[in-house]
Order: sequence, then C-alpha cells, then structure tokens
Amino acid sequence: MGVPVFAAIVVVSVLAGVAVQLLGARKSRYDALVVALTAIFGAYFASETFPGSSVFGTITNWGPAVDGFYVIPGIVFAVLVATVAYVGTRDTYTTSTATA
Repeated sequence: MGVPVFAAIVVVSVLAGVAVQLLGARKSRYDALVVALTAIFGAYFASETFPGSSVFGTITNWGPAVDGFYVIPGIVFAVLVATVAYVGTRDTYTTSTATA
C-alpha cells in the first residue's frame, strides 16, 4: 500500500469520525478519535492481512485493488471495526449533572 492510498484512508476515517461526532445522539469528546483510529486500523489490517491469508483468500477476489489496497475488504472491515468500537464505547461516557 502506497502513501497516497494510506493518506486517503486517514482522511476518509477522520471525516467519518467527525461525522459521528457531529451527528451522534450520545456525544462525548472522544467519539471522533475512537471512530477514526479504529477505521484506520481496520482498513489497513484488512488490506494487508487478508490477501496473504488462506482463511480469507476468497474475500480478496471481491472488487478492485488500488496500489495494493484491497478496496472491498478494507472498507467493510473498517466500517465493522469502527462500528463495534463506537457502540462499545458510547455508553461509557456520562456527563455528571451534579456539582461538587
């Protein structure tokens, strides 16, 4: 995977994180960070790991590859990992209404 493709993954993941931060029903200060970092990891992991795997060998035949980035597995796994991370962490942040 080349630098331009990785930069595009970072930009799209940060934009997804900002969208979740602005549109999410339960907001915290870290929603954008959680979504962006996990989406970057998911896309990179899927693109670099799935092509050499014998278990996930058929997944890489779906869709195109751009500069070593397998588009379909990368996008699907990024969305899956970011969604799980967001859903798993959104209820851990609470705002206290009481003052000390």
